[in-house]
Amino acid sequence: MSSLDVRDGSQNGADETRPGRAVGPKEAHYNVRVLDRAFTLLRLLSDGTPRSLVDIAAEAQLTPSTTFRLLAALKSYKYVSRHAGTGEYSLGISCLELSRAYLSSSVSDLALPHLMALRDATRETIHLAVLDDMDVIYTHKEAGLHAIGLMSSRVGGRNPAYCTGVGKALLAYDPPELVRSRLADMELRPYTSTTIHDADALMRELGVIAERGYALDQGEHEAEVRCVAAPIFDAAGRAVAAVSVAGPEGRLDPLEANSDLIERTVATAREISLALGFHPDPRPPH
Repeated sequence: MSSLDVRDGSQNGADETRPGRAVGPKEAHYNVRVLDRAFTLLRLLSDGTPRSLVDIAAEAQLTPSTTFRLLAALKSYKYVSRHAGTGEYSLGISCLELSRAYLSSSVSDLALPHLMALRDATRETIHLAVLDDMDVIYTHKEAGLHAIGLMSSRVGGRNPAYCTGVGKALLAYDPPELVRSRLADMELRPYTSTTIHDADALMRELGVIAERGYALDQGEHEAEVRCVAAPIFDAAGRAVAAVSVAGPEGRLDPLEANSDLIERTVATAREISLALGFHPDPRPPH
């Protein structure tokens, strides 16, 4: 039988006891053996512990040769990566991309009533965005109740993270060494006179944002637009999205002194985070 043949769930009973299987009797009939085995490997690696080929084969109850072929196929699509030094396997970048797509959908569903409430309270434009490498992707936008004129953001659109409020709010919670390594490979274009286009200055700004819990965009991507943004955390404490309030300088300036807008934005991000299962650690008083 080919490894791609569909098998009946009642056959090869030993396979039904392999680790990671989570199918019922009705679904088992439609399992494709090679996919079943590949997903078993991914489930094993999903605990975050790198493993050798021998260990993976033993846990999956597969031969090393079969395991190697499956891992090679998964690696070619970047669902698995292999450490050059140790030879151990772990989940690859494609798993993160799938996770981000799932989270953006889940966050949008949970966030919608909170975004609408924030829009109604501020009457300004509300954004929800996620980070993709050094860009932000807007997953939701609620148009403001005031006239605002030209604002380039759109659902599904991208902007550079380093010069947008939502982008800086998310970069601030990425590992600093990762952010700096990415900055080394890109040009920080000065879109406006206030764009932070020096890597050291940007890293200092991200440190400030991480300390205070929100980011300000002082017309750094679009000269006449001002923005307050705050990160949204998931149950594991990861910054998975950001919410922002954006409007023209005439209504929002001086932005840093607009305490009501800042507090509302941070509170909304916190409400969405709690809805995602986030449990903030209590911080001792300074």
